[in-house]
Amino acid sequence: MGAEGRWLTVIGVGPGNQEYLTPAARRAAAAAEVLIGGPRALSLFQDLEREKRVITGDLEGLRSFLLQIRDRPAAILVSGDPGFYSLLSWLKRQFPGEKINVIPGISSVQLAFARLEQGWEEATFLSFHGRSLEDLEPYLPDLAAGKVKLAMLTGGANTPAAIGKYLSDHGLAGIKLWVGTDLGSDQEQTIWLTAAQLARQPLTRPGVVIAGYEPD
Repeated sequence: MGAEGRWLTVIGVGPGNQEYLTPAARRAAAAAEVLIGGPRALSLFQDLEREKRVITGDLEGLRSFLLQIRDRPAAILVSGDPGFYSLLSWLKRQFPGEKINVIPGISSVQLAFARLEQGWEEATFLSFHGRSLEDLEPYLPDLAAGKVKLAMLTGGANTPAAIGKYLSDHGLAGIKLWVGTDLGSDQEQTIWLTAAQLARQPLTRPGVVIAGYEPD
């Protein structure tokens, strides 16, 4: 079992690159009998001979499986950091009162600000994975006035290009945006663009769009 006899561990595996996988994450995975995660996350532990289950969009199926293995040490592998838009919040709702061992990981936002060479203590964070771009609407006046710094996680149909189009359509075509996709991987791309330029770019990979900063 994990810390203090806890059967369930949530491990942040970072961006999916061995270089960014922490020693604590490796130890926690090795201590589990069952590893649960997406194909990319599970591939980080190919050397471990454990029972492995691929996470799909069927969360009810995941809940049922976890109930079946409740007497065995299990680890759920999540991309980035468990505390930032991951399954951790869902698990806490599904298993109220359950003590969960949480292993932090390096999030895409951390990588984005590292590439940007900026601190992130003043930023506001939004995720558009499964959410509407209309969530941007309350921030538009402050974005136009340069009074807010936003870090936006892209996902699904809400690609970097879609964010650029939304901002352009709402009067912010000239705002400068930093865009990073596939951060921490061999396919990583980073670029500065205006919203209008971003709207025309074929940038559809998962990433982070940051507004409110200026290029050096």
